[in-house]
Amino acid sequence: MRANGTYYMYYGALRHDHGGEKTTIGVASSRDGINWTRLNKSQAIITAANQQDTHNTYGAGQPSAVYLNGRFYLLFTDTTGAGALSNGAGQFVWRSADPTFQSGVEVFTASGWQVKTSANSRSFSVANAFSADWQYSDALGAFVIAHDSTPGHTTLVFLDPRNLKKHPYSEAAIPGQWSEGPGIVSRPDKHSVVSETGDCGRLPIDVIRATTGSPPRELSHNGIDLLSGSKCTSMPRSKIAAMYEGYGLQSPGLPAALVVSGRRLQIQNASVYTDLTRNRISVPPSIYHAVPYGASLHDHAEVLGAPGLPAAFRLDHDTLWPVDSPQLVTDNHSSITMMNRQKWLSHPRGPNLYQLN
Repeated sequence: MRANGTYYMYYGALRHDHGGEKTTIGVASSRDGINWTRLNKSQAIITAANQQDTHNTYGAGQPSAVYLNGRFYLLFTDTTGAGALSNGAGQFVWRSADPTFQSGVEVFTASGWQVKTSANSRSFSVANAFSADWQYSDALGAFVIAHDSTPGHTTLVFLDPRNLKKHPYSEAAIPGQWSEGPGIVSRPDKHSVVSETGDCGRLPIDVIRATTGSPPRELSHNGIDLLSGSKCTSMPRSKIAAMYEGYGLQSPGLPAALVVSGRRLQIQNASVYTDLTRNRISVPPSIYHAVPYGASLHDHAEVLGAPGLPAAFRLDHDTLWPVDSPQLVTDNHSSITMMNRQKWLSHPRGPNLYQLN
């Protein structure tokens, strides 16, 4: 999962050199998706709660993270949690601005979101499943959980983000055999992808699953399109911008644009456009203009720097759009003008621009 230009990998791990230990959850980060550093001093961020004996010794694992409104939402299994079923099935949800979940953690309970305590940390299960993946749908305003509980299909469950007990939509099913839990195809921040048809009311849901049957077993890719009945013209501009966050928009006769922090950044240089997004999609002008205009990044645009502060493109309304890589400056054929910190900080700030690797 990617947030603020950094990749986070949540994983389950078991130390085989210590007999009888249960699975725990860890997290590592990377700027390029290749070189990874374990966080939390290489220690587990979540261990089995040991709140009940379900005779399932797996422990805490199978994490799935979504980044939403500045917070990480983590869905995970704990076969020893108080809210697990008698066979150990159960999915618990925590949220925090801290990707390691060591501070500021809230837990979803039967009474709603509460500050995490040892008593409530795994008191309520949002889905009776062993293995699940999830994402957030900006179009629906709901979390979508994909889990395998019934032979022959993957179940989709929809949850209200403010109250995960509420199911705003009926369950759906993606047909197909499976042998392990599914992975749901998502944007880098684990939000739903958009339809390539430009239909705002069409939500493509695709899952990757290990198949059952005789070896060699393979991964299968299956999906369905959910039809909400909504039209782009009836949606608020903010919702359309959220749906296309991180996408490159291409529309006939209009500049290439990146949707960043809910705004449309129009980009002249093709290399910079490629540096900033791999998700490029053709859209009608109506969707292009529905995303609020943010700024235009022209070739040779001025870049300002200051000691201890990032380089930043100086764009519309004297706003600074910081960059995380000198390559963005080079590819735009720009050069950096240095100034003192006070002068740099006097400019209004735009969104950060993160180069993909």
